[in-house]
Amino acid sequence: MKNKCIKLEYQDAEPIAMEYFLENSGLDTDVENHKILLSEGLHVLENCKPGIDIAAVIMPLEPDAFHNSTIYMEKSKYTCTAFHQISPRQVVKIYAYLLSVGECRSITNNQAEQYYADLWANGFLEAGRQILREKIYQYIEDIGIEEYYISHSFGPGCYGMPFYKLSDMLEEIDGSIIGIKVVRKIELPNNRFSGGFFFVTSEEGELPSEECRNCIGHEGGCMFCGGKNLIPTRETCLELLESHGTPPHVIRHCMAVCDTAVRIGKALVEKGVILDLPLLEAASLLHDIARVEENHGVKGALIAERHGYHQVAKLIKCHMFYAMDPNKEKITELDLLCLADRMVREDEYVGLDDRMQYVMDKLVAAGVNTERFLHRIEENRLMKERIEKIIGKSIDDLMA
Repeated sequence: MKNKCIKLEYQDAEPIAMEYFLENSGLDTDVENHKILLSEGLHVLENCKPGIDIAAVIMPLEPDAFHNSTIYMEKSKYTCTAFHQISPRQVVKIYAYLLSVGECRSITNNQAEQYYADLWANGFLEAGRQILREKIYQYIEDIGIEEYYISHSFGPGCYGMPFYKLSDMLEEIDGSIIGIKVVRKIELPNNRFSGGFFFVTSEEGELPSEECRNCIGHEGGCMFCGGKNLIPTRETCLELLESHGTPPHVIRHCMAVCDTAVRIGKALVEKGVILDLPLLEAASLLHDIARVEENHGVKGALIAERHGYHQVAKLIKCHMFYAMDPNKEKITELDLLCLADRMVREDEYVGLDDRMQYVMDKLVAAGVNTERFLHRIEENRLMKERIEKIIGKSIDDLMA
């Protein structure tokens, strides 16, 4: 089979994209306070829908393209931590692909809508990857292979493969037939199209699971990479803030938010709550690295991703518009980052009430509808009370 263009149907992708959107936005359809936010997210989807056009190009590669834990294409080569666990003897076929969702973007400059549009774009990309994998199952059946397994997608941004390798894939596969244009690496968008590889193997073997995709390696190492999770130290975070040109007053704010979040985190850990404190510290320090830029949560996440800090990037991306659910089973690092950010004004801990009143006054003065913000205040207040009940003291006393 030569390069093949595949059109994917919107109606097949939407349920998967919806699941992704709900999971990554933190919105819960059963939580009353989230219904307004969810309606806004669905409104953004309706605006994005005319531009969504999901299509893929797949290129078959022979088994001998994979050796030394590396895929060799005509102009470039690709490897990642997971490839070391794939035996070349088991490889039956490899399918390289480019996948586009078209123009899935906000039609306004509203930051919340831009954030929702970004989530939808990534949701449809994830849907496209899942559907494309099922399509490849059909092609394998057509060529008569009796026993086989198709891996989940490996590719730029997954399992430790750098994002910039996506631009190399554009040199190997003609993406223009599905609307992808070659751009300079520094400008390469990763939220409207993606690329990667599916391995067809004679048996499943010990391929990493789908849950490992966004991981660079467990903090204690694992059987697939044996390495350390790529979470930057405090010193590395401060160096990154400086090198990116983050203003001094924003750096001081990040440090104050970090101090607040980590103190709360340590108090919870002492009471038996499981949290990744290094992740919390790094994400808190870097959460506003791009604050002087438009849509700074998404821009900051891209900076972290380019350095390989994928778990940190996920928290940075969500911190601006994350819908907290104080009644969910587990308190997360993202909950603490967002709560701490809403307790610090500039570089000083002032508590939730003071900080929220400050923001409310600004919104009222600007004539902004505050209904959504009032819901957000209530979510944070309930989370604060839940934490205080666990640690046995007020957060104000903890920070004193």
